[in-house]
Amino acid sequence: MKVLGRGWQYTTYDLGGGRVLKKYNSLAQAYVVMFADCLRYGQPTPLKIPRYHKGCKETAMDSMKKVSNGPLESWMMGNPKVLNSLDYEQDTLTPLHEKLADAGTTEGKKIVDDFVAFNKLLVERSLIDKSFNITKNFGIDAQGKVVLMDLGELYSSKAAIDKQRRNRAWNSPYVVDVISNDAVRTYFIDQMDRSFGV
Repeated sequence: MKVLGRGWQYTTYDLGGGRVLKKYNSLAQAYVVMFADCLRYGQPTPLKIPRYHKGCKETAMDSMKKVSNGPLESWMMGNPKVLNSLDYEQDTLTPLHEKLADAGTTEGKKIVDDFVAFNKLLVERSLIDKSFNITKNFGIDAQGKVVLMDLGELYSSKAAIDKQRRNRAWNSPYVVDVISNDAVRTYFIDQMDRSFGV
């Protein structure tokens, strides 16, 4: 199978027919990605990577339970099929970072507006992506709707959601630095602060 991408938790494989497989990374696979991020953002330190991998795995296992028994409609998660405690299939989606990279300022702001509206739906249903990570964890489906693309970092407790909102998780460098258009980046932070700041 063709590899489409790899993050801290999952490697994405093209299954054909408009579907992908998200397979959980081994420690060695995760280490390569995490180490690269250590160099880019200065944290976590390489010695902490095994602990981060363990924590990510626990979060992913908890997230798969939320995907199977949670409050979201299937389309909101790219019509997933959970295969086991960690792995899942999903519709092929266009990552929002690709859409934002090709968009001008007006179109980029529209993407942000759609993202904010979708995340309001998630918050209403007491479920969020850990970092509101617009560029890596969300995508556009075949109908042009914003959906969750990465299902491995879902938070549902009020305390966890409130903490991420207080910490303005959306303003982390690994989230906003990927938005290359300065005006769109500023607009994203402003709209997220207005909509989800506490």
